[in-house]
Amino acid sequence: MDSGAAFLRKEELSQPLGDEDVGYIFSLPILPEFLTGYEFLKFYMDINLDKIDPTKTIDDYFAIIKFGQEDRHRLIKGYSHGMKNKIQMLCFIITRPPVILLDEPLTSFDVIVALEIKKLLREMKQDHIIIFSTHILQLAADLCDELVILNHGLLQAIPADTLHSPAFEEQIIGLLSDGSDD
Repeated sequence: MDSGAAFLRKEELSQPLGDEDVGYIFSLPILPEFLTGYEFLKFYMDINLDKIDPTKTIDDYFAIIKFGQEDRHRLIKGYSHGMKNKIQMLCFIITRPPVILLDEPLTSFDVIVALEIKKLLREMKQDHIIIFSTHILQLAADLCDELVILNHGLLQAIPADTLHSPAFEEQIIGLLSDGSDD
């Protein structure tokens, strides 16, 4: 199948899901390295004026992800992988798309930043649909309301009541090891 459509449904209303309704965080950040973080976010906010919260400043957004003053004015080229991912995350925080796709969202963060981002994602999932891929089973169990496993090319839904059960990991291991002689 190579066609179809996706829809957002809010209460009784249904509307087609457009490109502007989806935010995506790349596992390998793609940012203009010739700009500072501040210059890039200023530009990003300027081109998305119709989507941003007018009560928030660029510094308010940097504060959300605890991005230091001195780092804001350094070239992106000199940022660590984690810092670049924080800038990417700010883009969807700024524009607030209803659907957010994340590819391995916490792999480049140290423990403290990863905990901060997990907290932020928990808060955001109240108003957004967040879909992410991860190889970290515990992260999926911590953040997800629903879980789907890709196993031998097939998607398999995991029952929601299983996510927080004591036997969750054993059930997943059993599921993944079934037919592992492929």
